[in-house]
Amino acid sequence: MAEDQREQESMADNVSETEPARDSKQSSTRPVSLVTWTLATFDTVLFVLLGVLAVHASGGLADLLAGLNTLVGVAVFCYLWALFVLAVRWVHRRVSLDSAGVSTLVLHGVAAGSVTGVVFLLGLLAVALVSTLQSGGARPQSVLLVLLIGAGVAAVVGGVVGLLASLLDIAVYGLAGTLLPELGNERVTEPRRR
Repeated sequence: MAEDQREQESMADNVSETEPARDSKQSSTRPVSLVTWTLATFDTVLFVLLGVLAVHASGGLADLLAGLNTLVGVAVFCYLWALFVLAVRWVHRRVSLDSAGVSTLVLHGVAAGSVTGVVFLLGLLAVALVSTLQSGGARPQSVLLVLLIGAGVAAVVGGVVGLLASLLDIAVYGLAGTLLPELGNERVTEPRRR
């Protein structure tokens, strides 16, 4: 982790203040930090695990799994994982885990979660609806109504997930800082945009 952070700090130090165009290009092409990957993966796995447990508790897990295959399941998980990585990276580029206040981090987490929820729903609906619309199985007005209602619900659910994930990330990050106090002075989040 320390090696990853030193590399990021080195990259950030090499960026000159007099080259704003180059700076913006470099910031968009910088690799994702290990902390971002770790927290996003942790959030994704926990979210999927809690979802599976909730469906199992309601008794519908067997029916849900009967309608899926391994490839579809892996594709949905990877899509969700990519969205979590982008959301966590977006938050870490704007606020620092070690110096920002909890309310700032939570607000950014709610915003990122809301957008992620809508994008996740739109991706799933796009795949599901293309074949239905091509076969003439659904009217465009019905599809638009489902999209509008679904986007609202997905934004709210995504915001709640973002809120909970932010609080959990803050707790996990604080716990890691407590267990590894010698790394407390190192910057471990995404470098900020200039």
